[in-house]
Amino acid sequence: MNSNETQAAQVFLAHHDFVKGVALKYAPWPGLMEDITQQVFLEFMRKEERWDLTRDARPLLATMTRHVAMRLWRDRTKEQPETVQKLADHIRQLAEERDLPPRYEEEIGVLRSCLEKLPEKSRDLIQLYYYNDLGTPEIASQLEMKSDTVCRALSRVRDKLRECIQRNLNHGAPAHA
Repeated sequence: MNSNETQAAQVFLAHHDFVKGVALKYAPWPGLMEDITQQVFLEFMRKEERWDLTRDARPLLATMTRHVAMRLWRDRTKEQPETVQKLADHIRQLAEERDLPPRYEEEIGVLRSCLEKLPEKSRDLIQLYYYNDLGTPEIASQLEMKSDTVCRALSRVRDKLRECIQRNLNHGAPAHA
């Protein structure tokens, strides 16, 4: 590897997470992000003599990532047209539902019922995080806990609420978190 190739590889590695983030944005297909990132790396390295590596590479990498993502998406959809049809049907259904009145009143009622069923500590976490707009470090400090413990607890509470809401909306079962 010559010095230009080494420098190009270093520039790409310095922006690897950025490329993955852009790829994720343009990768509607599960697992496609890694393929996009690898292809961008290969193309970036293949054309490394064209790039001015002293300038910010993010705009270039963002454009390359977008083009690679669209190309790979096009290739994948050619291979699986039934998946594209299902996606188009889903989008059409969402568009049709847009004209219907909002269905949120029932969901809000179920959410309130599920919140009431939570233990007091869980309700306190929800109150601090969502209503008082405190971050996990502030909550951890206030409750004398570790931040990661607060994050895990919030995640468990959200999972319980999600399950409770789905149970009630899908089955009409009594609300208990």
